[in-house]
Amino acid sequence: MADERNPAMHPGKPVSIRDVAKRAGVSVTTVSHALSGKRPVAKETVERIRALVPELGYVPYFAARTLQSGRSFMIGVVVPDLSNPFFGAVATGVEDLAHSREYGVTLFTSRSDPRREKRFFNMLRSGTIDGLVYNAGDAPWDDMLATIATQFPVVAVDEEITGIDCPVVTSDHREGGRLAAEHLRELGHRQVAVVTGPPGLTSSTLRAAGFTEIFHDAVVREGDYTEAAGAAFGRELAVERPEVTGVFAANDLMAFGVIAELDRAGRSVPSDVSVVGFDDLDFAHRITPPLTTVRQSPIDLGREAAALLLDRVIDQPDAGASRRRLAVELVVRSSTGAARPR
Repeated sequence: MADERNPAMHPGKPVSIRDVAKRAGVSVTTVSHALSGKRPVAKETVERIRALVPELGYVPYFAARTLQSGRSFMIGVVVPDLSNPFFGAVATGVEDLAHSREYGVTLFTSRSDPRREKRFFNMLRSGTIDGLVYNAGDAPWDDMLATIATQFPVVAVDEEITGIDCPVVTSDHREGGRLAAEHLRELGHRQVAVVTGPPGLTSSTLRAAGFTEIFHDAVVREGDYTEAAGAAFGRELAVERPEVTGVFAANDLMAFGVIAELDRAGRSVPSDVSVVGFDDLDFAHRITPPLTTVRQSPIDLGREAAALLLDRVIDQPDAGASRRRLAVELVVRSSTGAARPR
């Protein structure tokens, strides 16, 4: 016998918005506004309605929602590439938050190619997507992005965009560099080095600045956030910098490269050289030795950026730029130890 309280249990009968409204004890209009975000609805009511949607098996008619609201109910997320797992985790965070608010996500990889950038900017202009979460990476900035950010909802994530006034969500990069330096100093290290990310990226600049605030005379080398850059620095350390006992790599991939090359050269980590990374990627604890690193959460970065974007798309289209900085923490593992006696 069919359950009169649950329309989804009537075989062959699609669940309608009226069924959802009846179960929620509200009007059809209230259900529509709660799902579309077109009009404000009490938070408790929205949560009750959204919980009923999967329970009843209701499938909103997105075409009708689009026509009614003038929105596509899709946002875009741009990352430099997916070979670095950090960027994939940012995209996952964006998708998680967007899904909870009944938005779809289109993923773009820029690969620092202006032609690719123009394509997803044109999707904003055409209304194919309602807004953009932009992960800067090492993409070149130009007038096209500056213009887009003044006309459409754009939120930068992980990297600030110099000269472009849009909301941004980042980790506390400077504090992360400082935490790495304080850890090495507490272990007795005095001859230290840092390999940075690409020049011009705020994450790279701030991480190095936080580190050199503690170690003013640290050896500084420019990297590019790739394992190959870390390996090149590891070779330099092994051959030309035997006095260095502590290293801060501005991301985990470079830290992996440093450790691999030091090991190849017969220098032990951490007995000879302690190494600290930044990110705490999923496999940081699986390498040998497990990596001491500054943990940030790319998934939380993506979620915060998507929330900030959708607040503007749905509720506050004229809201000014805002900034959110997420906390980081040091995770101590076996790649660091007390400085060796000189």
